[in-house]
Amino acid sequence: MSRSYFPIGGLGLKLIAAFLLVIVVGVAVTAILANQATTSEFRLYMFRGGMGSAGQVRAALAEYYAQRGSWAGVEAVFEADMGQMGMMGRFGRGPMGPMMSATMMGSDLALANASGRIVYSPQGRAGQQASSAELENGLPILVNGRRVGTLLGSALPLTAQDQAFLDQVNRAILVSGLIAGGLALILGAVLAASITAPLRRLRAAAEAIAQGRLDQRVPPGLPDEIGALSAAFNRMAEGLAQAEELRRRMVADIAHELRTPLSVIQAQVEALLDGVFPADAEHIRPIHEETLLLRRLVDDLRTLALADAGQLQLERAPTDVAGLVQRAVFRFQPQALEKGVTLTAEVASDLPTLKLDAQRMDQVLGILLDNALRYTPAGGRVCVRVERRGQDGRLYLGVSDTGPGIPAEDLPHVFDRFWRGEKSRSRAGGGSGLGLAIAKQLVEAHGGRLWAESTPGQGSTFFMELPVPKV
Repeated sequence: MSRSYFPIGGLGLKLIAAFLLVIVVGVAVTAILANQATTSEFRLYMFRGGMGSAGQVRAALAEYYAQRGSWAGVEAVFEADMGQMGMMGRFGRGPMGPMMSATMMGSDLALANASGRIVYSPQGRAGQQASSAELENGLPILVNGRRVGTLLGSALPLTAQDQAFLDQVNRAILVSGLIAGGLALILGAVLAASITAPLRRLRAAAEAIAQGRLDQRVPPGLPDEIGALSAAFNRMAEGLAQAEELRRRMVADIAHELRTPLSVIQAQVEALLDGVFPADAEHIRPIHEETLLLRRLVDDLRTLALADAGQLQLERAPTDVAGLVQRAVFRFQPQALEKGVTLTAEVASDLPTLKLDAQRMDQVLGILLDNALRYTPAGGRVCVRVERRGQDGRLYLGVSDTGPGIPAEDLPHVFDRFWRGEKSRSRAGGGSGLGLAIAKQLVEAHGGRLWAESTPGQGSTFFMELPVPKV
C-alpha cells in the first residue's frame, strides 16, 4: 500500500492503536468466557454421564420404597446393600462398572425425597434442601409412575485425557481469536486510511490557502461528517476567494474614486501657480468642492471600516420615529421641488418610541431619499411609508419611487460597495457607490435589516425592518 493511502502516523496510528486495544480486550474476554463455559458444560456432561450408570442403584431404591412406602431406614440400605452389590459385581458388568465401584459407591451418591429434602448423604447434608440444579440433573426414582425421590450425585473427577481435551479447546479458541483479531486489525487499518485520507487532503488544501492559493478545493467525498466538513471547507474557500476579489476590486475602486478629485485639485492648483487663472473665489471654489467630496468619501470609508470591525459606536436614545421621518422628508422637499418630484410621507399613528441612534438613522433615511430622488424623473413620485406589521409588531419603513426600476440581474448587487447600475455613470451623477452599503451596515447595527424590491419600468422600494422591544 502506498504512503499516500496508508495511515502511517498521527490520527491513523491512534485509530489503529484503538482498534488493536479493542481487539485484544475482545479476544481476552471471549477466551475467558468460552473457557469457563466449555469447562462448565464439560463437567456437566461428565456428571450426567456418571449418573447415567447409576440405573441399578435407582432400581434398588425404587424397590425399597415400593416395599416400605417411605425412606425411613434407607441409610442401612446404602451402607449394607451397596457394599454387597459392589462385591457381587453388579456394577462391574458394563464398561462403567469398575469406575462406578471405585467412585459412586464411595461417597458420591445422595438421596432426596419427593419434596427435594435430602434424606441420605454421606457428606452430612441430610435434612438440607437440594438445589434446583441438583434435582434437575439427578435421576428421578419412580414408583407406579409417581416420583418419590431423586438420586443425587456429583461430577466425576476429570482425568488427564479430559484435561487435555479442555486444553485443546482453549488453544483452538485462542488461535481463532488471534486470526479474527488479525483480520479485524487489517480491516481497521483500511478503515483508518479511509478516514485519514480525506483529512490529509483537507490539511494540504488548508496549507495551500494559507499560502495564498485560494483556488484550492477538495473532493466532496461521501455524505458523512467528513464529506460535510469537505463541503464546508469548499464553501469557506469560495468565500475567501470572493472576499479577496472584493478586496482587490475595492482597492481599485478607491484608487479610481480618489484619482478624479485629486486630478481636479492638482489641475486647478497648477493653473493658479502658473498664473493661468487668477486666485479669486471663482477659481478656488472647485478646489473646495473637490476637497469636500474627498472628505465625504473618506468619512464613508471610515464608517464602513468601523462597521466591519464591529467598532461602530451607536448613541442610542428614545427616538420618535414619526418625527424622525417627517424631519427627513421636510429636509429633502426643496430637492424634490427642484426636480419636479412629489415627495410625501405616510406615517401610521401607532408607532412606538424606539431606542435608536437618531443621527445614524437620519443618515440612513437621507441615503434612501437621495437615492430615490436621483432616479425618479420629473413628474414622478417618492413616498415614505412607516407602519407596524406582524404579531410581534415589528416596524417597517419603505421608500418607494416611480423611477425606471432595477434590472433583476443588478438587484442582488445594489448594496455592494462602489456598485453602480450604469457602469458608465460618473461619480458626480451617481455618488461614490458607498451610500447603500453604509445604510445596510447602520440598519444591521440596530438589529434590523434592509433590502430592495423592484420591478423594471415601475420603480423600486427599499424596505427597512426594525425590531420593537417587548414591553
